[in-house]
Amino acid sequence: MSLVLGVCAVNTAFVAVGYALLGRPRWSWSWAGLALLVGAGAVGTALFLAVIAGLHATLWTAAGAAVLLAAGGLAAGRRFPSNRLSLASPPLDPVAAGAFGLVAGICAVGVVGGFRSSPWLDDAWGIWLPKGLALWHHGLDERLFAPNGEFVVFGVPDYPLWWSIVTSLDVQAVGSTDVRVMCAQLALLTVAFVAAVARLLWGHVRPAVLAGALLLLVLSPELWRHVQGGIADLPVAIYLATGVLCGALWLRTRATFHLVLAGTCAAVALQIKTEALPEVVALVAVGALFARRLALAGVSLLLALPWLAWRSAHDVPGRAELDFSRAERLPDALRATAEHLFDPTEWTVLAAAAIVLALLARRPAALLVPASLYAVVLVAYWIDRDEIGYLVSTSAYRVIDTVVLAAAVLVPLLAEALLEQREPLREDRALVGEP
Repeated sequence: MSLVLGVCAVNTAFVAVGYALLGRPRWSWSWAGLALLVGAGAVGTALFLAVIAGLHATLWTAAGAAVLLAAGGLAAGRRFPSNRLSLASPPLDPVAAGAFGLVAGICAVGVVGGFRSSPWLDDAWGIWLPKGLALWHHGLDERLFAPNGEFVVFGVPDYPLWWSIVTSLDVQAVGSTDVRVMCAQLALLTVAFVAAVARLLWGHVRPAVLAGALLLLVLSPELWRHVQGGIADLPVAIYLATGVLCGALWLRTRATFHLVLAGTCAAVALQIKTEALPEVVALVAVGALFARRLALAGVSLLLALPWLAWRSAHDVPGRAELDFSRAERLPDALRATAEHLFDPTEWTVLAAAAIVLALLARRPAALLVPASLYAVVLVAYWIDRDEIGYLVSTSAYRVIDTVVLAAAVLVPLLAEALLEQREPLREDRALVGEP
């Protein structure tokens, strides 16, 4: 099967599972992006658990997991029908429509670029995909993850395996070891993220604000550079940011759908990279400050236990050392990450816009979300055992993905809050005849 057909076949299955889990009220094309994120997250996580249980990460195992998940989603939907969110469709003016068209066009180009690119980051084809191929052919063999003197073990063996498993499924569907599947898969997940943000915020944010915020995101050169790098940091950021958005929407709607989706996205992020564990803990803690019920998303942390237990049982070493005596590393880490975070030639002005809008809208507490993620990044540099100069030069540009995308999903909400505050002021001035 060709690259395009193979990757599209796998992702079509992900979308089908996602629709089954989202429930019948959301069976329309506008939910396809969120369906892809949910389906890929659920199937990849289920297959990860199956691998820990002793199965191989094959297409047949994935198909079985997909059928069970879809059947469970459909059965749960019939027994516990989800209520359709009654949101009026906002008017779409020509400027907003044109902006949405531009967003869609950029995303289309990004997908084409993803399918035509080979990953430039050596971790992609040196660590992540080889792990997936090993899980396909040999299953989860502890001799490839723990030093034993018999085999050469993988680099960063403590990293979870979701990204390796998903890209391995793409390779199997294509029928050859084509590393372009990594960029293609990332491109589809990234476009799905953009579409999911648009759909989730539709009716909560006026179209012009939403289109402008999405333009800031898709016009960021670093976003598509990371897509073409095949890096695992981007899917972690996509799922964490979607969870942040759903948590913020739950504060507005109190809809169970948003709360469950926030926990689901956090659970998937935990299966991708080790850093996601402290990041989810930080987000749950911040969420509990806004509303204690948001702490329920912390149930997702239970899904980190199977991998942690397997690592402990087989003496798989980790990279982090709980040594807080090396505070001199922090200035270098802060300087390197801030340069990438606020460089307009990388992420336009997403981080700066979130800060300014939060202050103008008198919502400074919203900045606790990206700030908590940023603090986790700095602590990771603080306690890492590698030389700090080498570490920041090879990773500072990508470990901030979670911070940037979390800020990106908050920008439209903060802009809408600012506009809502200014509208009553205009009405009051009109009543007294002021210009």
